[in-house]
Amino acid sequence: MHVARIEHLLGRYGSMTSELLAIIKADSTMAEPLPGADDYLRAEVVYATTHEGALHVNDVLTRSTRISIESWDRGVAAAPVVAELMAPILGWSKAEQDAEAKQYLARVEAERLSQEQPDDASADAVRLGLDNAPKAP
Repeated sequence: MHVARIEHLLGRYGSMTSELLAIIKADSTMAEPLPGADDYLRAEVVYATTHEGALHVNDVLTRSTRISIESWDRGVAAAPVVAELMAPILGWSKAEQDAEAKQYLARVEAERLSQEQPDDASADAVRLGLDNAPKAP
């Protein structure tokens, strides 16, 4: 692994970096970046799930990492891969894995639609998925 990548992990995880490197040592594919989020590795998803208590794709993309605000697509490309990586750890079926990814994609879509609303109340209603929310023209 490139020194710059290790330095980046050190900046993000500090003394816990050795735990991420152990994940990568056990499975070299964990050193691959996530789609649409080149600064984040697959190992970080595994670490978030096994060490930080992430239970949903949303937890990883919005809390454990900053992919939802740092990537151009808000983590849409990464979501299916994140779900795939989390599934065996959390014992998800294929249907649960797909539902987790879809739920995250719906969240991003609701955020985007909320930003087109004319006022805060309408934006909140759309973001929270309320049926009576006014729609953007």
